[in-house]
Amino acid sequence: MSALPDNSKRSKLRHVFIILDGLIVLYIVLDAIAQVLPPHYSPVSQAESLLAVGPYGYIMTINFLNRGVFSLLFVYAIVQIFSMFGENWRNYRLGLCAIVIWSVGTLLLAGFPASGRTIGIHTIIAIIIFIAAPLGELSISLKLGQTKVLAGVKKMALVIAGLAVLFMIFYWGALPFLHPLKSDYSGLFERLLIGSVLAWMGIMSTYALRHVEN
Repeated sequence: MSALPDNSKRSKLRHVFIILDGLIVLYIVLDAIAQVLPPHYSPVSQAESLLAVGPYGYIMTINFLNRGVFSLLFVYAIVQIFSMFGENWRNYRLGLCAIVIWSVGTLLLAGFPASGRTIGIHTIIAIIIFIAAPLGELSISLKLGQTKVLAGVKKMALVIAGLAVLFMIFYWGALPFLHPLKSDYSGLFERLLIGSVLAWMGIMSTYALRHVEN
């Protein structure tokens, strides 16, 4: 395996992954804070997007921006680690493009809350990004064995990506037709889908951070 060109680039990339992991943790914290504030939306039956509606909705709006930023940062960091280790990041371009769609869509969610006249746009964006992210994860994970840089995380990444795809298929393909289940547990299944995306990014980022440090 080739080494990074110099220690300064190694250090810069390490800092990027540290920031990325920190922003993911921040997202979880802000999400929890927004969840416990009035009007006390149910995390089991109501969508996460509703946390951006209400007197404290600005917290979730900020968190949407945070999620979009760290997702774009993830794409940048992965491209950089491939390039610095002499790997061709273009082999992963379809998956990376899907993550970019998730990132930009998440940023747009901050400007189109799930209420009033913007709820239709919000819903369309949500559909697109909740399909793009799991498919992007799976596309990238399937190819990790082709490179020495992140090959060690392939199995775990593939398991999480596979779960994300299953959650996505169930959430969009089955849940809409299971009316009692959708009414009572749609928020839970949405959070499982979102959580799988965040877990995948976090595991990939943490593994890459440890790899750069060695």
